[in-house]
Amino acid sequence: MRNDAQSFIFNALRNALYHTAQRRTNEARARWLNFAVIVLGAATVADFLEPWGIKVIHLGGLTTVIGALQLTFDFGGRARTHQILQHDYYKALADFQAIAEPTERNVAEANSRLTTIMADEPPILRAVDAKAHNDALDATDFFASDQRLQVPFLHRRLKNLYAFEGSKYRTLADIKSENERNIPNAQG
Repeated sequence: MRNDAQSFIFNALRNALYHTAQRRTNEARARWLNFAVIVLGAATVADFLEPWGIKVIHLGGLTTVIGALQLTFDFGGRARTHQILQHDYYKALADFQAIAEPTERNVAEANSRLTTIMADEPPILRAVDAKAHNDALDATDFFASDQRLQVPFLHRRLKNLYAFEGSKYRTLADIKSENERNIPNAQG
């Protein structure tokens, strides 16, 4: 298989994995917020929590805040958007994999399809995208493992909350090369 075909497969898989992760995150958020609205809105919960000093008014306020979060951020809608994009990337990948011997034209058409799908994407969360990159590397044997991206600890922890726009994640190969340049020569 040609290198450019491998790059297409890698990029389509990376994008599909990114949207799978985002879909699952937003589905979980929507589910938990819906659960909280239902449970906290129940009057029996107020009676149950009253011995701990939690009054109906507190639960009403909390339910209002959680409902407002759900309506404002629309995690269910976001999950559906990522589900559609995940489907589109896997479809593009499947269509390309159906070509026994891809030509340069096939690769160009497939890359054009990826660009068309990308036009519908919401802003990218860089740390989630870097994780999808590493997951795609693990799922394929096209590239060396030193092409994994190094994602700082804080970025990994906040990956679903902050975009980290402008962050550039270096490959392990780049880090190794930089470290080798910085080691003083032992002989002089």
